[in-house]
Amino acid sequence: MKYNIQTPTGTQDILPENQKYWIYLSNVFNKHSQSFGLSKISTPMFEYQYIFTKSIGETTDIVEKEMFEVKKFGKNTEQENNDSSPNDALILRPEGTAGVARAYIQHGMQTWPQPVKLYYEGSMFRYERPQRGRFRELHQLGVEILGDAEPLTDCLTILLMWQIFMELNLSDNLIIDINSIGCKNCRPKFKKKISEYFQSYKSTLCDDCNRRLESNPLRLFDCKQDECQKISEGAPQLIDLLCLECKNHFMKVLEYLDELSIPYDLNPKLVRGLDYYSRTAFEIRDINDTNRQCALGGGGRYDYLVESFGGPSTPAVGWALGMERIIEKLKEKEIFIPEIQSADIFIVQIGEKARKKALSVLIDLRSKGFNVSCVMGKDSLKSQLRSADKMGSKIALIIGQREALDESVIIKDMVEASQETVDIKDLEEILRKKINKNDQT
Repeated sequence: MKYNIQTPTGTQDILPENQKYWIYLSNVFNKHSQSFGLSKISTPMFEYQYIFTKSIGETTDIVEKEMFEVKKFGKNTEQENNDSSPNDALILRPEGTAGVARAYIQHGMQTWPQPVKLYYEGSMFRYERPQRGRFRELHQLGVEILGDAEPLTDCLTILLMWQIFMELNLSDNLIIDINSIGCKNCRPKFKKKISEYFQSYKSTLCDDCNRRLESNPLRLFDCKQDECQKISEGAPQLIDLLCLECKNHFMKVLEYLDELSIPYDLNPKLVRGLDYYSRTAFEIRDINDTNRQCALGGGGRYDYLVESFGGPSTPAVGWALGMERIIEKLKEKEIFIPEIQSADIFIVQIGEKARKKALSVLIDLRSKGFNVSCVMGKDSLKSQLRSADKMGSKIALIIGQREALDESVIIKDMVEASQETVDIKDLEEILRKKINKNDQT
């Protein structure tokens, strides 16, 4: 039998030479999230299907076409005793907000000081047609603020997102599309007006849009078919149908963005692809992406999500960024990415006795807080020094047969291209002086 020895369609290996992008992006995100007072949360990669069908919406593309079900391999498919229902399927998470809302209820976060401010990072899974920047396993960075209805909070979450892109040196080419999709009071009027408009185009709409026209007309704005997009251009603008409270909320959000000089573009057709959104909705994209096909991230308010799960009424707002698309943009713009920090000290050993001594020196130096590496093979002195140089090590410690017997070590300064032999007992003090000196130059 011939096996297919490659990654599944829509997935990728992140090889060592690309890791610096992922680590750098994660570090920037973590730093800014913590500076805004957010705390990290990690939720399971799979949840009960209800969590997503109830929150995202049964008529959305994600629920209708893109969810992966988790199944046990083998004959024994009996559910665990603590499962809520033997018929409730487990789904690989397609997005992160629903799981955070579930955790908010499950762990009684409504009793914590409000708002509860959380951030997360992880894999999401959607059965999509793989293409540039779009995978079946995608990685997201997300922020959720629960328990605050103020328009200033909408703006602060957008500010956090914008500052992340500023540090990544990408903000010059980006703009934020923004809209308000109203609340449960003005939503019925939305649906009625939108439905009346699209009814006259039923024969021209795609099959998906005809189905959504009956269940959730706002989803028609999400269609990517060219003909459907042309039809939607003449549809009533949602912002004109907002109730007074929603209109005032949205105007305040825009005023705060103006105050912070964050660029935005009013997009009256923006509804996002998930049913749980209310009021503010936004996406961040490249200015040149006029078709709005490759958003780098997006989010908005979801004031009714926690309540829909049986929790207390909890206004909330959040966003998620697509790591793959951001990294693709960093490469496209040739943004400088710092190399992953390597070992300050590299131990070179020649001979069996030297190898044993090198191991004890390695353990001792690491226990004292030094950043040390080595290659414990049969490589020559030249090749090991080449490895030290490739790793960016500032100091090489060379131990040969003589040094192993004499309890000494050769310190080679890779910066100044000098070397000296010292007793091992004096090694810690000398290394600290050299590293401090190199750090200051």
